[in-house]
Amino acid sequence: MLASVNRDEALRLLRVEHTAVYRLIDDLTDAEMTRRDTIRYGLYADQECSFKDLLAHLICYEALTLEAIAAWRAGEKHWVIDAVDDARSSRDIHYGGIADRARLSLDEQIEEYRQKSAALESALADMLDEQWREPAFYPTRGGADLGGMIESIMVTPPRPMYRHLPVHIPDTNAYIGSLRQSRAAKR
Repeated sequence: MLASVNRDEALRLLRVEHTAVYRLIDDLTDAEMTRRDTIRYGLYADQECSFKDLLAHLICYEALTLEAIAAWRAGEKHWVIDAVDDARSSRDIHYGGIADRARLSLDEQIEEYRQKSAALESALADMLDEQWREPAFYPTRGGADLGGMIESIMVTPPRPMYRHLPVHIPDTNAYIGSLRQSRAAKR
C-alpha cells in the first residue's frame, strides 16, 4: 500500500499515541495495570487482558514495525508485511505479542515500551521524506512505499491512523474511572 499520510503527520499521530499510553502508565497503580480482564474492546472473546497485557500487545506491533523498517533498509521483505493481511497470522501476532512478554515484570515491560516507542519515533523523525515515499522493492498489488508498509503494520483496521490505544481503551478517563470504581465497590 502507499502511505496515506506524510511522514510528519505519521510522527505527530504516533506521538499523540505514545503520550496517551504514558499518561495511563503514570496515572495507574501497579495493581490497576496488572488487574485481569479490564480491557473490554478490540480483543478476542477468550481474552481477559490487563493493561499490562495490552501494553505487551502494543509493544509487539511497534517492535515488528521497527524490525520491518530495518529489513526494508537491508533490502529484505519482513514476514509481518504478509502476515498482517492474513486472518490466522494476524491472530497469532495478537496472541503472541502478549504471550512473548508474559514473563516480564511490569517494570520491565514499561521499560520495553519506553525503548520501542522512542526508537520508533526516532526512526520516523530521522527518515527523509524521500525515504518515506521510497517504492517497494518487492512485487505488490497497487504499489507500495516505505510509509505504506509502516502503515500496514501500525494501522491495521479498525485502528485510527497511528493510534492503536483507542481500539482497546476508547476513553482513557472512563477506563481509569472504571478501575477505581470497581476497586471501591469491592471494599
